[in-house]
Amino acid sequence: MQRLLILFLFTVGTASADNGSAESVASELWRGLSHGPNEATDVETLRTLFHPDAVVFGARYTDKHATLNKVEASSFLSGLETIRDYGFYECEVYRHVQVYDRFATIYSVVESRTDKDAKKPDFTGVNSIQLFRLGTQWKILSLYYQVESPFESISLNQGESGKCLTQ
Repeated sequence: MQRLLILFLFTVGTASADNGSAESVASELWRGLSHGPNEATDVETLRTLFHPDAVVFGARYTDKHATLNKVEASSFLSGLETIRDYGFYECEVYRHVQVYDRFATIYSVVESRTDKDAKKPDFTGVNSIQLFRLGTQWKILSLYYQVESPFESISLNQGESGKCLTQ
């Protein structure tokens, strides 16, 4: 019985991310999505960040036409379980957080690179994350991302290219 209790405490301590603040959820999101070549995305940590009913919307341009995709977060995360031979590094360069009671919204600008040391990002995107505080933990209800438009560049605001808010 004592072994089961120790195993349970160890599992709970290592499997859950620090969801104590909206900011920590954003940091864990970008850290969890990032990985080196032939490494997996940290899907287990990402699952702790999303509400079970969360959705992910993504917009990008294809042939100069905007497309919008919507997927349940569980399907989005399942798609990240494949180990790829290239790295993927998310570098959040700007974040604006607004919190009211149990609601939070985060606007962030993120640069994505397949080579962590590349001077220029492969692409830049803006993100809107809506969170709800469930008990003492913040959970992502929705994530909307848009990859930079070929018609309009993304302002980094006070951010600096390549200077990540968290590592």
